[in-house]
Amino acid sequence: MKKEPRSFLPDPADLRWLVRSLDLRSFSAAAREMDVAVSVVARGVDRLEAGYGVRLLRRSTHGLSATPEGAELAQEARALLAQLEDIGASLSDQRSRVAGTLRLASSQEICEALVLPHLADLQARYPALRVELLADDRVADLVTEGIDVALRTTVGHSDLVVARALGRFERRLYAAPGYLKQHGTPAEPSELQQHHTVTHTAQGPAVTWAFRNAQGKPLEVTVRSRLAASSSALVHHALVGGAGIGMLSSPLAAADVAQGRLVEVLAPFASRTVHTLYAVSSPGRRNAARVKAVIDFLMKASKDRWALAPVR
Repeated sequence: MKKEPRSFLPDPADLRWLVRSLDLRSFSAAAREMDVAVSVVARGVDRLEAGYGVRLLRRSTHGLSATPEGAELAQEARALLAQLEDIGASLSDQRSRVAGTLRLASSQEICEALVLPHLADLQARYPALRVELLADDRVADLVTEGIDVALRTTVGHSDLVVARALGRFERRLYAAPGYLKQHGTPAEPSELQQHHTVTHTAQGPAVTWAFRNAQGKPLEVTVRSRLAASSSALVHHALVGGAGIGMLSSPLAAADVAQGRLVEVLAPFASRTVHTLYAVSSPGRRNAARVKAVIDFLMKASKDRWALAPVR
């Protein structure tokens, strides 16, 4: 009689070694994080490869990367490890229920303005919670990258995410006083084409900005930027440094305006378009104690302690 193939049940610790080694692109970095020998991590991944009979990682001078099979297993492992953490939290007392690791993704700009100032309070409230911050302007994939909560200004229509509005804001044009003193202040949107402008590289070399004319009708002006940066934080810093005129979210510019480092430009022509900042999670994680706690915390931070207009 032909024997049925033996099913392989992986050790959750080995799955964690795989996930963290991929996140950090290094066995040694994962070992330092968990305070174990590098050989412990490497052997754990070896057991997974032997058990599944496939190669999971590629090793190179640039670090570790996943094979297609490794990427698939890592995605499933993240979900399983999150569920195991939730089970552990549900069996503990109410205070320590908010426990485990939460991966929070946002742009560097929003992270610095909304998250970092309140981390100490969050850690004091939930001492068993470990937070991993991923600051990047690109839209992170919640599932494949194991993101628990992402802060985004666009969501779209999808059943794959659950979005909760944190607040609303506008985007306005700003420049440093020194730049305006040297180059003059534009009186009409059309004059922007004679100025140095700063934009995001994702927008390409030509960027169209929206305004409203004196009669309140929509007006658009296309500018070719003198300087483009790969993150909104770099755009912000460049404007403060006097590189030109550029678009910023008004809550993120508020402190620099209050302290005289930035001046709003063409305020009477602002489009008044309202944008929304969302906390986004996947449907499978929205009920996790740590996810709910962090989103509730961010709701309070954005309403009471950050310059976002509260949602009405």
